[in-house]
Amino acid sequence: MNLRKENRYTAEMDEEIREKLDFFWDDCEPEIEADVVDSIREKVLRRIRPLQEEAVGLPKRKSRKCVYLLVAFVAASVAVLVGLWQSYGGKVSHANIWNAVAELESFPMEEAKDVTLVISDWEQYRLETDELVDYTYEDCIRIGSDALTQSDGNKRNVVEKRSAEDSYNQLIVPKGKRSCLLLSDGTKVHVNSGTKVVYPRMFSEKKREIYVEGEIYLEVMPDAGRPFYVCTDRFDVKVLGTSFDVFAYKQMAEGRVVLLQGAVEVEDRREGSFRMNPDEMVVFGEEGSRKEKVNASDYKAWVDGVMVLDGCTLKELATRLSLFFGKKVVCDFSLENEQIYGKLDLRDNPDEIMDYIKSMIPLSVYNEGGNIYLKRE
Repeated sequence: MNLRKENRYTAEMDEEIREKLDFFWDDCEPEIEADVVDSIREKVLRRIRPLQEEAVGLPKRKSRKCVYLLVAFVAASVAVLVGLWQSYGGKVSHANIWNAVAELESFPMEEAKDVTLVISDWEQYRLETDELVDYTYEDCIRIGSDALTQSDGNKRNVVEKRSAEDSYNQLIVPKGKRSCLLLSDGTKVHVNSGTKVVYPRMFSEKKREIYVEGEIYLEVMPDAGRPFYVCTDRFDVKVLGTSFDVFAYKQMAEGRVVLLQGAVEVEDRREGSFRMNPDEMVVFGEEGSRKEKVNASDYKAWVDGVMVLDGCTLKELATRLSLFFGKKVVCDFSLENEQIYGKLDLRDNPDEIMDYIKSMIPLSVYNEGGNIYLKRE
């Protein structure tokens, strides 16, 4: 009698869970690519099947009920995660780039000592600073003129074969270094210190999209049939052909987009979209987003080795110099809100740059433990 009740209970719970899953997938299905939905559905079922098998062998209804509740929780949680994915990853067109970013997370940017190119089969190559990585050739990637330095330090000619459009590479530029990318469509990307860029070796016929953490300056090749997207952790930028700077360091309190030429649409996932015109900047901060009128050329000066200071605080400057020097610059609390103006030549050594700052703000500089400390005199 009890056994028959248990079997009936199991059948009823199986049917209830199946109905819940059908509801999640048929009535609450997110608007993302079908292959992505199918992949998540299969992962959920793989998680649920072992739990269902475990429930069959349990002697007590209470224990079995706990397992089935866990099954329902797994299904509901994944459904919620799909919804979060949609809001986090932006629009439908960005699913592929976020998959690639997640897969390439296993190579932390902090571990790179040199500019490093990570290709899709996990081969790694060391590059010289400011060396061009060129994807515009039909059947190869060129690094500089004709050679690159492999991770083992040996030299060889570059004859890397191009992969399919769903094959993603990653360029990691550590602190104190810079690099440059020429993407397969001819778009040129200047990559600043402390930055990583994830991008496909070949763009698809419908869209062009890359991911950035850090700062890049882009000269996007016009292509009305294939919009270009730059995705970051906080905002996305959509363009057809233009020149603009994207500043999206996780270490900085604010991110920004500055437009030099053309027109772009910036989507803040918290507050909506901004349409930008040349010499405008959209800033993304903890208190929200705002649009300002600026001299846009000042924000791309780093490409030529110059940092324009237009009233930024010493605290912000210290954080930025930490990225350029490759060593931490620590600003005394009493100096954090001091504003600074002028131009820094980033090709100078740290001592020369510090002397320039001291000429504008009375402070003392000393080195300790590999860090640079700024204190009020």
